[in-house]
Amino acid sequence: RMRTFMQKDLLSPESARGYVPSMIQAAKIASQVAPSYKDDLNKYLSLCALDLFSAVAFGEMIKSVDPAKDVSDNDSNEFALSAYRGLGLGVEILFDPLETILSKMGITSKKQLECFGNLDKAWNIGRKKIDNFIERKERGTLTENEMNSYLSRAIDRQNEKGSMVSLREAQELVFTGLFAAVDTTSSYIGWVLFHMARTPRVQEKLYKELTFSIENVGDGALTDEVLDKRNVPYLHAVIRESHRLSPVRVLATLKSIDAEVKVNGVQLEPGDVVGLEGYTTGMNPDLVDEPELFVPERWLPDVVESRKGTPKEIIDHPFFQAPFSQGARRCPGSRVAANETQVMIAQLVLDWKMTSTISSMNDIEYSQKTVIELKIPSIDFESRRRKMA
Repeated sequence: RMRTFMQKDLLSPESARGYVPSMIQAAKIASQVAPSYKDDLNKYLSLCALDLFSAVAFGEMIKSVDPAKDVSDNDSNEFALSAYRGLGLGVEILFDPLETILSKMGITSKKQLECFGNLDKAWNIGRKKIDNFIERKERGTLTENEMNSYLSRAIDRQNEKGSMVSLREAQELVFTGLFAAVDTTSSYIGWVLFHMARTPRVQEKLYKELTFSIENVGDGALTDEVLDKRNVPYLHAVIRESHRLSPVRVLATLKSIDAEVKVNGVQLEPGDVVGLEGYTTGMNPDLVDEPELFVPERWLPDVVESRKGTPKEIIDHPFFQAPFSQGARRCPGSRVAANETQVMIAQLVLDWKMTSTISSMNDIEYSQKTVIELKIPSIDFESRRRKMA
């Protein structure tokens, strides 16, 4: 019931595309301050993801990433700060053995108290913002972005006759989306950003494709149509190649089997949990030429077509394409997360020529958190706008 309600305005392509204008607006704001975070890009992308989430969920530009933001809107600033701190501490607690032991002993640690305090504060501010949103919706004073937001659509559906979800539950679902959106999306974007900075050839090719599409499809502006795969196949290939070489989730799907089955001589019983792992397939030299190299061209339509009817076509199976799983249990926000990644990467490449002194995958640091998170190396940003002027 709750899942069906939550994914209603997230999974359909038309609904997901409807949020793109707000995403683009948030990404433009965020991109302008990227150089300020050159040495702390993990924090930068977490705040970017929070801003993108707010643009989708509320149709609001909270600008949490902007160091020079207007501090007059104290609620938005406190919401962003509390959510950022609470989520960060929550991830630390999940992977801290001591915190696990303390929790099992019924002991609430100082870190847990701080985490819960920040999340409670974000929840209370969020509820206040939602109540204010509902009042303005009833008065008909929402902006265009707010009217097209996920919350506005959720309220409409919650008010429909026969709705099985209460207003409180609808509010909780929006807040729950915050947890999934910020951590996963920021890590997903982080890996793509790193690959862009370490491969100048790929970055320049993508920049040329984006500017061509903007001029010929978007009438000079970045739009959802500009970002369509038909118009920017290389952008989609870049993101696909990043997922092959550096997936944020190695075990993309976990399934519990309901019948006896033998796989490669291993007997599995009902109730056994099977992890479907795709990383080794994408790194198999029998299936992928020079798998250690970052080569987005391998995902362009003509190359994909050439693999059909050969053993190599297995890498084009939908289950390998993204970290969101497939089928009935596919991540409800997968289309929105994919659009956010496309928008943020496109805006950064349009605004900046990015370079990193680290070019090898052997020289990076990463860790297993809720997803595989890269410690993004320092990146230098040179303005393309200035160069064009």
